[in-house]
Amino acid sequence: MKYYLLGVAVSMLLLSAGCGNTEEPAKTAAASSTTVASSSQVVHEISKESETIYHQAAQAYGKGNHTEALKLANEALQKDEKNYKALSLKGILLAFDVSPEDGIASVQRALEVNPHYTQAFFDMAMAQKLGKHYDESIFYFEKVLQVDPKNTWSYYGIATNYADKHDKEKALSYLKQAMALDPQNVRPEAKTQDHFAWMRNDEDFLQTIK
Repeated sequence: MKYYLLGVAVSMLLLSAGCGNTEEPAKTAAASSTTVASSSQVVHEISKESETIYHQAAQAYGKGNHTEALKLANEALQKDEKNYKALSLKGILLAFDVSPEDGIASVQRALEVNPHYTQAFFDMAMAQKLGKHYDESIFYFEKVLQVDPKNTWSYYGIATNYADKHDKEKALSYLKQAMALDPQNVRPEAKTQDHFAWMRNDEDFLQTIK
């Protein structure tokens, strides 16, 4: 399954927000997002013009240009106010750069248009996390995993939420699953991000990321 950003870029750009690790790596260009809909539901058909502008917005976001990405997302929505992809992208941008609550509201509008849009589950998980709504964030990361059970960064996101809640057992359980999928990229994140600072010298934590 593809998201705006792939691989380690997801962890660094998204999950390091508000953490001790402040550097952002180079980001990959966006690819078209996955939409999952039930056969009985008619999903809103995004206008071609709005879809084209959305992809430009996603590419700008993937390159780290949030200002341009938000401008283009708004332009896409002017062409089609029900462009759920643009609503979700706008939401994560607002969550980072304006306020998590504004971001949550925009992603929620995306999900009202298409309740099965998996990228919006991921964006909502991130927006909720930025707002320190850890249980809600876990809920949406779990929804991603229902569709994409090998999504490394959803396991990692859940691990960081439990770490922020100081639930060691669950934090390490999900971190272990993320490590099993992509140890090369997960390990350096877990070693440096503030979510796990209180476990930094814990033997169980060290065994998990070895």
